Amino acid sequence: MNLRILTIGLSSIVLLGMIAFLFVSLAPHHGFAKVVWGTLFFLVFCGFPPVVSIMLSARSKNPFSHVLILTSSLLYGTWFAYFIYDAMFVNRDPQSGLALLVVGIYSLPVLLPLWITAVLLNRYYVKQSEMQSVDGENEVQ
Repeated sequence: MNLRILTIGLSSIVLLGMIAFLFVSLAPHHGFAKVVWGTLFFLVFCGFPPVVSIMLSARSKNPFSHVLILTSSLLYGTWFAYFIYDAMFVNRDPQSGLALLVVGIYSLPVLLPLWITAVLLNRYYVKQSEMQSVDGENEVQ
C-alpha cells in the first residue's frame, strides 16, 4: 500500500472523527445552525494538526517522513480523544468546552519536532535524489 495514501487517509479520518465528535457533542444542546457554526469555530483551534499532517504528507516523497507524519497523526488522534474525554466526561465543569480551544496548542511540543524532522528528511531525500540523477547523467555522457 502506498504510504502517502495511508498517511493522508489516517489524518483525514482523525479530522472527520473530530468533526463528528464536535457535531454530536453540540447537537443535543443547540439548533442545527448553531451546531454547524460551533463546529466550524472549534475546528479552527483543534483541527489544524491533522490539516498540517495532510499537507506535509501530500508534499513528502520520503517514506520515513511519511512514517513520522503518520505517527504524529496517531499521536494527535490519541491525545485529542484522551484530552476531550478527560475534560468532558471525567472532570465535568462548565468551562470544559474551553478545552477544545487549547487541545491543538497543547499538542504542539510533541508534533512540531516530528513535523520539522519529517520536512528536513524530505528535503535531504529530494536533494540526494537530485544529486544522484545529475551524477547518473554525467556518467552516461
